[in-house]
Amino acid sequence: MKRTPSRHASTQVVSSPSRVPLRRDAVARLLQAAVIGSIGLLYATPSNAAPDCVNVRKSAPDMAEATIDAVRRASDLLQKKQTDDAITKLNGFISRGEPIDKAMIYFNLGVAYSEKEQYLDAAKAFATAIGFNVLPQNQTEQIQFNIGQLYVAGGQQADGITALQTYMAMTCSPITPEAHMFLASALAEQKRFDEALPQVDLALSKAKAPKESWLQFRLGVQYEMKQYQAAAETLLTLIAMTPTKPDYWKQLSAVLLEMEDKEKSLAVMALAEQQGFIEKPGDIMNLYNIYMMIEVPLAAGQLIETSIANGKLPEDEKSVEAAANAWINARESDKAEAALIKVAGMADRGEYYYRLGGMYVDQERWEEARKMLGTAVQKGGLKRPGEVLYRLAIANYRLGDLRGAIAALDKSSQHDETRRQAGEWLNSLRAELAAAEAVPVAVAATGG
Repeated sequence: MKRTPSRHASTQVVSSPSRVPLRRDAVARLLQAAVIGSIGLLYATPSNAAPDCVNVRKSAPDMAEATIDAVRRASDLLQKKQTDDAITKLNGFISRGEPIDKAMIYFNLGVAYSEKEQYLDAAKAFATAIGFNVLPQNQTEQIQFNIGQLYVAGGQQADGITALQTYMAMTCSPITPEAHMFLASALAEQKRFDEALPQVDLALSKAKAPKESWLQFRLGVQYEMKQYQAAAETLLTLIAMTPTKPDYWKQLSAVLLEMEDKEKSLAVMALAEQQGFIEKPGDIMNLYNIYMMIEVPLAAGQLIETSIANGKLPEDEKSVEAAANAWINARESDKAEAALIKVAGMADRGEYYYRLGGMYVDQERWEEARKMLGTAVQKGGLKRPGEVLYRLAIANYRLGDLRGAIAALDKSSQHDETRRQAGEWLNSLRAELAAAEAVPVAVAATGG
C-alpha cells in the first residue's frame, strides 16, 4: 500500500508497532501552496528560531523573470491536474539561470512528482533543490522533513530515517511531537526499537496531552523490547485515560503474567470481570487459566460453571473438560465425576473414561473402576496406555480376578512407561496364581 507523506502525520497502533499512517493530501496541499506562492516564500522568516540560529539564511536572491514565469505556468498546469505537462515545462528550465533559479525549478519538480505519487523522484528533486544552499532556512528545513517522509512513503525506510534525522539535527525551529512520532514509526518498521522508543517519549513529553494512539505505539515498542515493567506502567496510563476499555485491562493482566506476577495478573482480571469486561469465551478461559496457575481451582470451576449457565461459554467438550479439571484439582469429587461423565458422553474418547476410572481407583470403587478402565482400553486413543492397563490390573486384583490382573499387566509391561513396574508385579502375581492353583492339587493327592 502506498503511503502519502504529510507534515503532521498521525499514528494508530493496535497490538504491535507499525508504521505511522500518513495523511494522503497534506503535503500536496502544502507544496502546491509553495508553488503558487514561491516568490513570497523565499522571503519568509523562520518563526520561533532557537537562540543559536540567529544567523540563519532568512531570504534568497531574486529569481530570473523566465524562472518566475515557468513556475507560474507550472502552477497553473498542476491546478488543472495536467501534471505531466507541468513536469515537461519545468524540465526545460533545470539547467538555466543562477542557483536560485535551479533550486526553485527542482523544488517545483518535487511538488509535481509528489502529485503523481512518484515519491522517490520527488525526494530526489527536493534534495537537489536544497543542495544549492540558497533557499531560506525555514524552507530548507521543511523540504528536508518532506524528503524523509517521501522516502518512507516510497518504501525506502532507511533513507527516510537518515533524512528525518538530518532534519532534526539541522532545524532551528522546535521539532513537533508529530515529527518525533513519524521518525519513531519508521524506526519501528525497521525493528530499531531501541531508537524508536526515545522518539516516542519525546513526542509524548512535548504534546499538550498524551495521545492514546501514541501511548499504544509506545506500548507496542516496549513489548517488542520485552520491557514488561515499562509496558505495565504505560497500560496503567491508558487505563487511567480510558478506564472503560476492556482491552487495556486484559493486556495489563497478560503483561503481569509475563512478569510472572500471577497474583497481580489475577487481581487485574478479577477487577475487569467485576466491571463486566470479561464476556468473551477467550477472556473467560484466560481468567480460568490464571486461577489454575495460582492454584485456586475452586474459583476456576465456579467460573466455568457460571459462564456455561449464563450462556457466556458453550457447553462443549472444551468447557466441560475445563470444569472437570478444576473440580479434580479442588478435590470436589462429586462435581468432577459429573463433569467427566458428561464430557465422556460428548467426546466418547478413551482418555476421559481413563480419568473416570482413575478417580474410581482412588476412591476404591473397584467395580466401577474396572468398567471405566476397560472402556478406556476399548475406545483407545490413550496418551499413556501402559498406565491405564496397570490401573485396570489393580482393579482386577482388588476384585479377586488374578487372571484378569495378569492379562492387564502382561499388556502393560509392553509399554515403556510401565514396563519395569508391571513386569515386577507380573512375576509376583504369576507366582501367586500358581500357588493358588497348586493347593487343590495337593489336597486331592493326600486324599483330603
